[in-house]
Amino acid sequence: MRTGSRRYSISSSKEEERMNRSKFAVIILAGGLSTRFPGNKMLHLVGGKPLIVHTVEKFISAGMDKIVVVLGKDAPRVFEALASGISGEELSKLFFTFNLNYAAGGMSSSIKTGMKIVLPDENVVIHPADVPFLKPSSIEKVVQSHVSSDLPITVACYNGRHAHPILFKPEMREELMGITEEGRGLKSIVGKYRDKILCVETGDPGTLRDIDTPEDLESALKSFGSEMGQ
Repeated sequence: MRTGSRRYSISSSKEEERMNRSKFAVIILAGGLSTRFPGNKMLHLVGGKPLIVHTVEKFISAGMDKIVVVLGKDAPRVFEALASGISGEELSKLFFTFNLNYAAGGMSSSIKTGMKIVLPDENVVIHPADVPFLKPSSIEKVVQSHVSSDLPITVACYNGRHAHPILFKPEMREELMGITEEGRGLKSIVGKYRDKILCVETGDPGTLRDIDTPEDLESALKSFGSEMGQ
């Protein structure tokens, strides 16, 4: 497992303080059980590529160069799908970790597993792997807004609704490491800091479209299929 720190590049005209706040790590949550999808939805082919590859490629295209993929169910197969589906230079941006408690610990345990690869001075971008239809430009917009904001949390929004991804400043590390499913996971943090959240309107319905069932995927492909090679 590799650990390290890289920077998301922002305009050279930004002051040094902003530059010092521009370090990011993306956590892609790919360790779920896929209980409502036959097989493993991460491996389902969309336009000839596994769904997980599409999701990761969106963040690579947006300029993110530290992407932590949290594995769980079918970890070797999901790892292989990414290793064979992402080109060599881009693959070097990926960091893999395995959630030992994926079957019982839920999303909270996957977030905490991913946080172990995040450095203390890095902003955190958390994104479910089953939300593959967002645009790279939406990610870029939310990241730049987060860098410019003094608020601890930034979330992509669509028509005023919280969507994905959600971003946290480095000072939120302890909060993230303390979440549990019993305590409502990320929802507990969002509720606690509801007056300190920057909602960035993306105009992108893909930020809100997650895939839980085959019917979800069929519906999404009617709207976004051309973007996914369908």
